[in-house]
Amino acid sequence: MAQVPSTRRVSQDIVRAARRQRSIRLYNARKELWRHRGRRVRRAFLAMAGIYIAGLVAALALGGVSFMATLLTVLLGVAVFIVLSIYPASPRTHVEDLGAASLPELAGSTELWLEGRRRALPHAAVDAVDMIGVRLEQLAPQLATLDERGPAAREVRKLLAEHLPAMVDSYTRIPPSLRGKPGAAGTSPSEELVDGLAVIADQIEAMSVDLSRGDIDALATRRRFLEVKYLDHE
Repeated sequence: MAQVPSTRRVSQDIVRAARRQRSIRLYNARKELWRHRGRRVRRAFLAMAGIYIAGLVAALALGGVSFMATLLTVLLGVAVFIVLSIYPASPRTHVEDLGAASLPELAGSTELWLEGRRRALPHAAVDAVDMIGVRLEQLAPQLATLDERGPAAREVRKLLAEHLPAMVDSYTRIPPSLRGKPGAAGTSPSEELVDGLAVIADQIEAMSVDLSRGDIDALATRRRFLEVKYLDHE
């Protein structure tokens, strides 16, 4: 009986580990979002309390204020609380917001966005999606140390905020009845997507290795390879 290649065994081991850790990764990503929202609500509450305290001090100093002034103070405090509890917006998981996410938030936001698209993807893509989750978790600490304006940051953003969403969205725009039918190249859109997601997972891992070595030129080379092989073809 033919022996399974060792690289395939290792890949499946990683996929199984990814599935076991998936809930933990998603919990951590969502926890970061809720932490951001908590800070925002706390700031809004302090601002509202500051307005009310200032109004109380003014009333005591003036020996009382009119009903209209009291009402305006209450309304001002409520308005400030509402505005500050909404803005600035939390890191979002819509594709159009990935480009606006900060680098430390980009990996978690990308994983949450991809998780939201999981049901629209073919079952065969599940392994690749789980693998991408593992690679994003591996990459996240490195992104926190990158210069936002540096070339490495631009290459990472292109992969996570442009290439990956473009690949997934181009697939979901295809009518469901045509996704499993082979095209002119002999492969179906579903097969093309699975292959492309696997390459994305490999590219994220390679980027992590390149970042650990400080190899910026290699990042640009990998990005051009991805554009030529998949995005130009699509």
